[in-house]
Amino acid sequence: MKDLLEAPAFWDDVPSFEGSAPHIFVVLGASGDLAKKKIYPTLWWLFRDRLVPENTMFVGYARSGLTVAELREKCQQYMKVKEGEQERYEQFWGVNHYVRGSYDTRRDFELLDQEMQKVGTARANRIFYLALPPSVFDVVTSNLKACCMASQGWSRVIIEKPFGKDSESSAKLSNHLASLFKEEELYRIDHYLGKEMVQNLMTLR
Repeated sequence: MKDLLEAPAFWDDVPSFEGSAPHIFVVLGASGDLAKKKIYPTLWWLFRDRLVPENTMFVGYARSGLTVAELREKCQQYMKVKEGEQERYEQFWGVNHYVRGSYDTRRDFELLDQEMQKVGTARANRIFYLALPPSVFDVVTSNLKACCMASQGWSRVIIEKPFGKDSESSAKLSNHLASLFKEEELYRIDHYLGKEMVQNLMTLR
């Protein structure tokens, strides 16, 4: 994931707007295991090493009613903060925000959009990372498209976890996403790709 978030499509060739337009990185499913064990640690390491623009803001979104302090506590054991990094670590959490909301209610996504408007600008670029169960991919992406896309900057949607369970479900999700977003706005991470093939290597031999 770190390699993906360092990719030029995210951080390079972005209109500068005289340095006034931040990037807003939204973690959907912020209270879950994937977020606390993988996503937030990676975001911290990129922030620590100054591999994201200084204007970047982070917004967690999930059904759990958490404060940023409580989210920080959940992530703490996975962050690997070294001696001498504490000041930078405090800066990282200082640019974090959290919004509680459901995944199937449009009004909650409107509130997420309002939060992004408060922490950013109308020209801010928005990145949405779906650390969510595949069962809610359709409804979440529909709500993102309806309520949360950047009004002047660019938007990116990253989909994590199994991209369908078979060819039919994968095609269905692809068609759904194609109806909402341009291909350059989409990134797919499937950490189960080839899992069954690997599990059956002995049989194949």
